Amino acid sequence: MLDRKEVYFVGYASGIAGSDSGSGDGPEVLKNSPIMTKLAQKGLRYHWGELIKSTKQDASILDRVAGQCTELARAVKYAVNEGQFFIVFGGDHSCAIGTWSGVYDALDSQDELGLIWIDAHMDSHTPETTPTGNIHGMPLASLLGYGNAKLINILKAQPKLKPQNICLIGIRSYEEGEAELLKKLNVRIFFMDEVKERGMEAVMKEALSIVKKHTSYFGVTLDIDAIDPADAPGTGVVESDGIRAKDIYRAVQMLANEKRLIGFEIAEFDPHKDKNHMTEMFISNLITSMTLGKTYD
Repeated sequence: MLDRKEVYFVGYASGIAGSDSGSGDGPEVLKNSPIMTKLAQKGLRYHWGELIKSTKQDASILDRVAGQCTELARAVKYAVNEGQFFIVFGGDHSCAIGTWSGVYDALDSQDELGLIWIDAHMDSHTPETTPTGNIHGMPLASLLGYGNAKLINILKAQPKLKPQNICLIGIRSYEEGEAELLKKLNVRIFFMDEVKERGMEAVMKEALSIVKKHTSYFGVTLDIDAIDPADAPGTGVVESDGIRAKDIYRAVQMLANEKRLIGFEIAEFDPHKDKNHMTEMFISNLITSMTLGKTYD
């Protein structure tokens, strides 16, 4: 079990893989947020590690993202090797390529990794299926070993996830090409209709059974656009009719005592589109629910 007495925060301050780069300012805003500093008053000890920023302006977007993800992977690998529970703050969701590549590289070769992907989108495009070319729509496919080799082969030249060890929650906006890939791989998807019908807690329980069945550890990555914009408006690609904040708080509360949870990731917070710091407050509450088991209504 990783030590959660002090959580290791890592920032991926880049939004270049999306259509709007505003999410790149999210990690720095969170680092300096008075709302986030109150986490200590709630009983959470934490410290900030690296804040990875977009550099090499003369390189291609692909090369820049690959370089940043490599840097992030090394930072996450360090945290895991030190036995520290980590939380990564994106940036656009291309950060997931770096985060979970770093975890994979830190684990023993016999340890498989599970991942719960909470998102309005599938993020499973390849260069052949993407309608936009934006890399933030490709991270899950890359982790599964599909797409550009520069993204697939971060730290280790092999896929980081197996389809049977992952599931997606909250999906309500996607394209045919990425849906076909996940269907072919038989990945379990909890579409938003099912989440509303069964309830987020029931869905989370089933998701945990999937990602823990064949693995030694698992992680969770959450895109802010999975959450209903009435509760978390600060994101780049707003999708209506999402998961309500009170429901996700209760669902992640059950993670507080999960000994095999290795880390958590929050992506696509765009502070420029937030309203009255609502999304900052949501992120703070989400972290305390997940780490300390506190519930918010």
